[in-house]
Amino acid sequence: MFEAVRSSGGATFGRVSALDPIPHAVAAGPSDRKPGLRRWLFIAVVGAVPLIGFLAVAALLALVVGIASGTSFDPLLVLMAALPGWLMLYQSPLVISGAPLSVLPMLPTIGVVLLVAAASAFVARRCRLRRPDQAWPVIATMALVHACVGALFAMLLGGPFSAVPVEAFLSCGLTAAIAATAGVANRCGLFYLLWERTDAYVWTGLRIGLLTIATVVAAGAFVLLAGVVLAAPEMAASMERMGGAGDAVGATVLSLLYLPNAILAGWSFAAGSGFAIGAQTVQPLNHAPGPLPDLPLLAVLPHDGPAVWWSVVLLLPLLVGMFLGLVARRVPGPLVRRLVVVLVAAGVATLAVLILAVVAGGRLGNGPIGDVSFHPVGLALATLCWLAIPALAMTWLGGAEEPDDPALAAFATDAFDDEDIDPEPDPESPEEDFDYTDLDDLVSEIPVARAESDAEPEVEADEFDAEPDEEESAPRDRG
Repeated sequence: MFEAVRSSGGATFGRVSALDPIPHAVAAGPSDRKPGLRRWLFIAVVGAVPLIGFLAVAALLALVVGIASGTSFDPLLVLMAALPGWLMLYQSPLVISGAPLSVLPMLPTIGVVLLVAAASAFVARRCRLRRPDQAWPVIATMALVHACVGALFAMLLGGPFSAVPVEAFLSCGLTAAIAATAGVANRCGLFYLLWERTDAYVWTGLRIGLLTIATVVAAGAFVLLAGVVLAAPEMAASMERMGGAGDAVGATVLSLLYLPNAILAGWSFAAGSGFAIGAQTVQPLNHAPGPLPDLPLLAVLPHDGPAVWWSVVLLLPLLVGMFLGLVARRVPGPLVRRLVVVLVAAGVATLAVLILAVVAGGRLGNGPIGDVSFHPVGLALATLCWLAIPALAMTWLGGAEEPDDPALAAFATDAFDDEDIDPEPDPESPEEDFDYTDLDDLVSEIPVARAESDAEPEVEADEFDAEPDEEESAPRDRG
């Protein structure tokens, strides 16, 4: 859709391009009759998101404490423990009894990002926000509210838990801002704004980069799944050593919360840079043993030196790079532009891996484990090489693959013949949704449209947010 508009220059309403700003009198339409209700809806949604996260953390802690052996359930203590648990959702570092804890589970963070994004999209849809400049208030409000709540929780912590309020303010605000931006990006046209300011092949590279990220995640999950299958007896033995069934369930829940971290470890192992947990270093061609906590997920790690078959996992990133090259070959256009698509896609995936490796690493107490590192720089360089080199080779040597639709080549190269696109479609065509009207005639109809709007019955308060998902078609020319 975007490429068609880019290439044709946009449909025209008389002398005004459809890509130009619509005159204020035309775009404004009838005034909002219930602005107060939308404002209260916005406030309610923004305030509900931190509360939902807090209650979810409290419910999970209550479940774990309730089934654990040798513990007494105290609702007040559970609520107090939910304060640092809420900060962990936003990857805010903690200190527990003087021991730093910055290696935090990423699965709850993914959940809260999805929650904030869904809430922001709901606010944008109900408040009928459509322009990029209307997205910033939602993003800023979400970020500021979460940042203030995080700083407040950090100041309220007591007992064995403590946190730096400034770090909590920044981590909570940044996480909420990223999630809110993702939630309103499509509705408020931020994607279109990015597309409008980038080259067509850079945009294609960004889209293929997202597909490459998904492929990298799939490769890391495959390595983790293979490790779980091979270490199933050790994992079962670790759960038996927990004692009661409640303790085993709690350890399993903790392992599940760290599942995205383990997937990232799987990709770092396959890429060759490996990872380190304290003194233990795990790489396909190198292994240094070290002490580890007795958890089911950590039972996947090997206890002896590297096996011969470990080098086989190095084929996975090679296959991911070949897949990227195969996808890039289907992009029509000259060779140089296809190479640009490959470099952009590989850069996007590398940047994502780098950010995740930095977030997932950190300190895990003052004991024998200490630092947990995914070697972010080495992992990023290895990812870039594994993705870019095979993809560039396939794109350079394999040539272009003809797309199924010949029109796709025209869209990607921004080159159209005069017969490909009719800048003035036939107004008598039954497939047209509207006629192309001169702006003067359109402006002259504004008083009539306003009079008809004022004559309509006033919308009830409970119907103010009823809005169809599809865009309304433009009115036909009456003349």
